[in-house]
This record gives sequence, C-alpha cells and structure tokens, in this order.
Amino acid sequence: MDLQPTPISRRYTVKITQQSPCTPKVEVLAPVLRLHPGATRLPHVNHDDTLCLHQRGEWRSNMPIADTVLPWTSEWFYYYEIWLITGEWTGGGDWPAASDI
Repeated sequence: MDLQPTPISRRYTVKITQQSPCTPKVEVLAPVLRLHPGATRLPHVNHDDTLCLHQRGEWRSNMPIADTVLPWTSEWFYYYEIWLITGEWTGGGDWPAASDI
C-alpha cells in the first residue's frame, strides 16, 4: 500500500500484517528510510524495524485498521519528514529506549 502524508511528501510503500488479536505491524518497503545527520537510529521504530505508531494497549482488535493504523502511519511519515529536516521528533509519544529494542 502506498501512503503520502501531504501533497508535497514522498510516497511510501508499506506492508501491514496482523495476526489477530495482536497489534498490526507496519513495515516500510520503500523508500529506504534515512537518518537525520547526526542521528544513530530512526525515532519511533520498534526492535523489528516496524513503525512505533501507538502506545501499548492503545490499539484493540475491534478497531478497524483503516480507521487507526493507516492514518497513524501517514501521520508517522509526516513527522518523520519534519524530523529529517530539523532533527527533532515533534509527533509526541514515547520513543522506545535503545535498551528496549
């Protein structure tokens, strides 16, 4: 699936997988995500390189992916593009610590 967070954004190809009732996983297939100069890792990415889109327990199996995971993923790309320019993640949330991944 392709997502484009704004009309001037890049297009991102993602793969969403889910084994009910587990949380869906979002993997970026293209383009390869770059780091901000000076960064050592991407913000809000899980240990398995899937996107960290919500806090634990925020998503429930009765929530449609189209109404939750898809807009959250598009929003993640929006904040990722800002981060690439500024080096600051302005999307809020808790960033998994390096020791957690």
